[in-house]
Amino acid sequence: MAEPIDEATIVAWVDGELDEAAAARAAFAVEHDPALAEIAERHRRMKARFAAAFGPIADEAVAMPAPASATIHSLDAARHRRATGRAVWPRWAMPGAIAASLLVGLMIGHGMNGGAGVGDSPEALALSRPIATALDRQLSGESGTVRVALSFRNRDGDLCRSFAAAHLSGVACRAGDGWQLRYGSPNTAPDGAYRMAGGDAGEMRFVQSVIAGEPLDRAGEMAARAKQWAR
Repeated sequence: MAEPIDEATIVAWVDGELDEAAAARAAFAVEHDPALAEIAERHRRMKARFAAAFGPIADEAVAMPAPASATIHSLDAARHRRATGRAVWPRWAMPGAIAASLLVGLMIGHGMNGGAGVGDSPEALALSRPIATALDRQLSGESGTVRVALSFRNRDGDLCRSFAAAHLSGVACRAGDGWQLRYGSPNTAPDGAYRMAGGDAGEMRFVQSVIAGEPLDRAGEMAARAKQWAR
């Protein structure tokens, strides 16, 4: 008896990651199961939103030097720096995305260290002010050094936003008066160029796993921004 098709398989099918036999099974299941068909269509819509937001970036040829404030430091390196009194800059060693569970206390906020991006405690890790400002102010698809792809509520009711900067892409959710990174992936494109739309399938899968309902449309984003992205 064939195993049931789950959501992850449908997402992988939409992304073209299944072999021929598995893809045929997924296509058959989608054709005959309205619930699976809706999952597939929702993921296609999400991919289209990412493409609409990030697609034009490739033509803008925006390149930025990697500022220290845009770097995520490992907790071990931060503790070592505190103990030795000298800076230790770790290399990106985590494959794929950075799990939120590994980024304990990582916050994006305007109040830490004058916006420099690193808190005064080794465990109080933060992203740069430009990302926080973009998440606060920009609507999805607007041009800038940081690009926001979509906004949505997660299953806990928090407002979340996906973004791409020259050296980091990810998803952040509102927490208090700031933003907390829930998913992050380094942009390893040459010369600081932005990652192409859909270049991180893991990010879209993460969104798919936590989103409640549909992404906000422009009117919904404007209303959420007016309320400072509060619940």
